Amino acid sequence: MKKQTNNSPKENQQEKQLSYGHQMFQRFSSLMGKIYSTELNPLYYLGGITIFLFTVACISGIYIFIFYNINPRLAWDSVNNMSANFFNGWMRSIHRYSSDLLVIFILLHLLHTLFTSKFKRLVSWISGIISFLIVITIGVTGFILVWDQKAKLAGYLTAKLFSSLPIFDPSIAGAFLLNDLNTVGGFFKVALFGHIVLSLVTVIVIWIHILRLSKPKIFPPKKLMIYVFIALGIISIVVPVQSDPPAQASNLPIQTTFDWYYYFGYYLMKIFTVNQNWLILIGSGIILCIIPYIIKRKNNPPVYIDLEKCDACNLCSYDCPFEAIDMLTVNGKRKAILSPDKCVGCAICIGSCDEHAISHPHFPQLALQLQEKADVTLFSCSYFPEPEIPNELNVVHYRVPCSGSVMPRDVQEILENNSKKVAILSCEDCYYRLGKTWTTERFLRKRPPTFSKKYDASKLKLFTLTQYTKEKLVSFFQEPEAADKMKAKFNIADHLKGNHILSVIIMTLFFALMLPLSSTTVRFFNPAEKMLIVNFKYISSPQEYEQQSTGAVHMRALNPVVKKRSTVKLKISSSSDKKVLFEKEFTPRGLRHDIAMFIYSQLVLEQDLVDVQLVETAFPDKQLNISNVQLKKGDGTFVILKDGKLVVAEH
Repeated sequence: MKKQTNNSPKENQQEKQLSYGHQMFQRFSSLMGKIYSTELNPLYYLGGITIFLFTVACISGIYIFIFYNINPRLAWDSVNNMSANFFNGWMRSIHRYSSDLLVIFILLHLLHTLFTSKFKRLVSWISGIISFLIVITIGVTGFILVWDQKAKLAGYLTAKLFSSLPIFDPSIAGAFLLNDLNTVGGFFKVALFGHIVLSLVTVIVIWIHILRLSKPKIFPPKKLMIYVFIALGIISIVVPVQSDPPAQASNLPIQTTFDWYYYFGYYLMKIFTVNQNWLILIGSGIILCIIPYIIKRKNNPPVYIDLEKCDACNLCSYDCPFEAIDMLTVNGKRKAILSPDKCVGCAICIGSCDEHAISHPHFPQLALQLQEKADVTLFSCSYFPEPEIPNELNVVHYRVPCSGSVMPRDVQEILENNSKKVAILSCEDCYYRLGKTWTTERFLRKRPPTFSKKYDASKLKLFTLTQYTKEKLVSFFQEPEAADKMKAKFNIADHLKGNHILSVIIMTLFFALMLPLSSTTVRFFNPAEKMLIVNFKYISSPQEYEQQSTGAVHMRALNPVVKKRSTVKLKISSSSDKKVLFEKEFTPRGLRHDIAMFIYSQLVLEQDLVDVQLVETAFPDKQLNISNVQLKKGDGTFVILKDGKLVVAEH
């Protein structure tokens, strides 16, 4: 015989659609729970591990900064000397690998949030996206500080990306390739400043990210942090980080390694144009930010608080996972006041209220006076799959918004009048964060409102998602009552014990999987090609003047003010047949076109010898020429302006 009290079929269908991703994730995560235990399951602490890795990266970064030389001419040597020392090199590897894993866990946290539909809080979602972008920027600036070939590639590609904006000039990219530290030195200092300051900004963004959560899991449990750090330390010893050759080793960074966790966006520079990359960057950012609007998730309605019944015990306010209840003074009396916009309808506060002052539309009406005493009363969380109920038992089934909404006082009354035993079906990791935790602590008599010692706690059992079957429910019903009610304990069917050694091994192997993508070789420059790069700053002749004739005489300029300068034309032609290979006109900068311009051109040519000519269009007789420029493979050929003449730069 079986009795059930449920929500309407329409509400049940909505619950199934909302809970499917959460259920699938728990079934998969439960495999790790067998090794780590549910309490230490790393898949339930993706956000906490992310913050822990960020903390490790910051602490190790502060340490290695002690040995770092901020002069770009000496930066590579200081990093190389750091790696030569075992402990310092180990700390450097800790810093690098924790940063790589930081990106991995941010992405895992994001995917988990999407898959389980936990993205409904707009501020938390957008702040998470912003933190990811900031972390990527921090990482790229960190790579630049090493000032090796990889740093040069990052600087070159960054300058090339920003060259499409009016305030940035493409010649900065050429300055990176040419190792022009007079130009690049300023960018280098900006990278150092950004690396430090953005790390502090990240702390603020993390605070905003968890701002509306009560008792957030900022860090994972201590044992799990130890597992993470041991695994991180092992791979840092086994595979120490090595720098690429110094940036000054060659003009073109041909032999460079590629860290996909931070450089993944740069690879698009190899496939698409600069403008297309901006469209991809901006478009993907907008799509990520508006996901909560694209994939709309219907929240449960908020709870209702009857202020007449409220006795201001403060338990509901303290237990709410989202700080939706505040204790305020109303008509001279302290009452629990709800903020409906913060309430997600978890109804955990119902389980906190002994006075039954809180209600919710989805919380079932409990039948506390049955004519026939049931074998088992079953409470199942709305995010728990529809449970199979054995036919041989007389079961009363209630579907509640969260296992945390089950009130100990109601369970006591059910055991006294309605049912021989009570089972609660809960998530392994509560969808609403704290429901399972508060339930277990209440029935273990560790948290108010507690389950009274007058009742036999062995008549209660909590089954997590992967532990429940109808056969286990029958077995629980058949268990004998405890001989001593005072010593009887609340039963929990879950992964309660883990294997420490195996946990560290699994964590280490998982971390090792990220190593191949942290240092792969990707070529942006073909060593078989002949590349010509023309790169210099040029001030053309004045074309128009402006004589100031107003104002006080002593405030007028002695010499005429330049109003406009001449444009120039760059022409590159073959030395053998004088065929024009490239031609482009450059305009002086500024609103009035009266400021110096940056001449920049990057070409892949087949000719061995070329002529380069720069002509001022307004004054054709003013020319700069260099003939028979020998193009070489691999390292490129740079034409620069030196002492008023075009010359081939020497490496």
